[in-house]
Amino acid sequence: MPTPVPNAPGWHDALWQHMGQAIAQDRVAHGLLICGPPGVGKRVFAARIVAALLCRGRADNGDACGECPACRQLGAETHPDVSRLVPEETGRMIKVEQVRNFSRRLHLTPQYDSGRIGWIDPAEQLSMSAANSLLKTLEEPPARCHIVLMTDRVSALMPTIRSRCQLWRVPPPAPADASAWLQTQDIATEGLDDDSLRTPFAVLERTTRDYDALTRNWDTALSDVIRNREDVSSAAARLAKDPPDLWLDWLYRRASALLSIALGDTRNSFLPKPLEQIALKLDPAVFQPWMAQVAGTARLAHSNADWQLVIESLLLNLKGSLKRRPAQP
Repeated sequence: MPTPVPNAPGWHDALWQHMGQAIAQDRVAHGLLICGPPGVGKRVFAARIVAALLCRGRADNGDACGECPACRQLGAETHPDVSRLVPEETGRMIKVEQVRNFSRRLHLTPQYDSGRIGWIDPAEQLSMSAANSLLKTLEEPPARCHIVLMTDRVSALMPTIRSRCQLWRVPPPAPADASAWLQTQDIATEGLDDDSLRTPFAVLERTTRDYDALTRNWDTALSDVIRNREDVSSAAARLAKDPPDLWLDWLYRRASALLSIALGDTRNSFLPKPLEQIALKLDPAVFQPWMAQVAGTARLAHSNADWQLVIESLLLNLKGSLKRRPAQP
């Protein structure tokens, strides 16, 4: 008897129950839009769907067996019926010619009777012309074909793309559930706050990099720019070479901590001393609009925007928002 996927995140269980039933009853939509905040495991959930759709001997709950020829080929990334549509370069848009080639592949006769799978990731990086080109395939998909799209931001997709797909929203976990799961991955969770635990896959990714070294460099760059020890342009040029998602996650947490201290909450501060001293001089009312800019920058991380200029804008606006507290009467 095939066994379920090992270590599948528990917070996916309720959603998977519905998906497993749909797979068992052969009523999975041709277009599946898998969305959710970064770090909740939506690509793991999407990969689980693809594996189940292609598997020749599924478990009772709909999971792939992991042992049949189709599962082994998928694991080796050699399955002939899977087509991927991703940016040619990290951070760039998906082009219309890529979509045309992708659609042509989907219309080829599948090697297995389970049909063909198209994987689009991240869907928000489809250019306008590429998205328009994809519409026809979504409207009239080939027989026995499923197209799985991933996105962090549903709102960034064209309404016509969204309306032609069945939406599956992967929720963030409760912190306790995330902590328990991370421990099964041999990740220590002591010291992680609830915000971190709601994005456990981001925590997992950080452990695969020298994250401590990255954050030390980022902390130094931020404090040096604020204190005029490094110019904005040179700092932005260096920061633009680092992983944008990790950098944005760090920046948002640092901005939140700066604001908390500026508001007088110095409990459990994890900021380096130079940034903590800067926070004590901030006027929260002036700083809050910059927080909103940080939150809105995520949509630019994987667009055609010049990422170095985006970082420069953030740093310049931060310096402009710095203001000593008014003298107390």
